[in-house]
Amino acid sequence: MKTVLKVEPTELYKPHLLASQSFNVNILENTKSVDKYIAKGKFVKVKKKSRGYRLQALEYSRPYLVKKARTTLERMANQFATNTKSFFVVSSVTRTLEDQCRLRKVNSNASLGISSHNYGAAFDISYVRFDHQLKVNPKLEKELGKLLEQYKNLGKIFYIKEKQQSCYHVTVRNY
Repeated sequence: MKTVLKVEPTELYKPHLLASQSFNVNILENTKSVDKYIAKGKFVKVKKKSRGYRLQALEYSRPYLVKKARTTLERMANQFATNTKSFFVVSSVTRTLEDQCRLRKVNSNASLGISSHNYGAAFDISYVRFDHQLKVNPKLEKELGKLLEQYKNLGKIFYIKEKQQSCYHVTVRNY
């Protein structure tokens, strides 16, 4: 785990880390550290389904976010549902360093260094899964892209389109 902390983030990724660190959450090392923030009321549970999104079964992350991140996710999803009458799939939420190390074994995209997922301020949205269907949907993917761009331009999020995992990595800013 110590090697994780030594990897320097890319220039593209630095704003994500700074944004996620601005919520005054220490890097999440293990389950105990997540539980501490839940007990303090700093982390809130992400619902399995809500208007505009569904949370896939999570193997390498936990269904918790800082309040602003959950609120942002819910607002984005609600707007997506209004615009498209569809829903997107959230494929990853908060991860501890332990979760990150486990994930690295199966996903080379998982950050070698610290991730904004390690602070409870990030989530991934699949761009190939809408309405319980795993297939490319150019119309819905375009709408999702427009929504992300809108939120980025409002100063509410940063996002990166990941190719290998077919998802957008979204970090919520402390706006």
